[in-house]
Amino acid sequence: MLDLMNSLDPRAALGVHLAIVAVTVAAILLVAGALREPSRDGFGTYESGAPSGRPLRGRVATQYFLIAVFFMIFDVEVAVLFAWAVSALDLGTGGLIAATVFILVLLAALGWLWMDGALETGPGKDRA
Repeated sequence: MLDLMNSLDPRAALGVHLAIVAVTVAAILLVAGALREPSRDGFGTYESGAPSGRPLRGRVATQYFLIAVFFMIFDVEVAVLFAWAVSALDLGTGGLIAATVFILVLLAALGWLWMDGALETGPGKDRA
């Protein structure tokens, strides 16, 4: 099987890949459609099972936005660590030390946010 894949023209391999993806997506959609409740009409805005009500008006706690920002910051750091992991063997010991320092700085920032209470969303002693 491996010899067959290596002997394929790159355009044919791309065509086979796209065909497999199309069949997989179609199968997923067919299974999802078969499992859907027949009484529900169409795709709602929210598929959590809760009926969509009137739009929410009012104040939203800023802690939720802070958590989203913190998530994005730490998510970008994971992308940097992934790039390091790809070239870890080429970087050697110096790269390992740099990555360790990078991770320790990240853990210190996360610890500081945690101790500061920035990750808390519920009402606390100091919050009203």
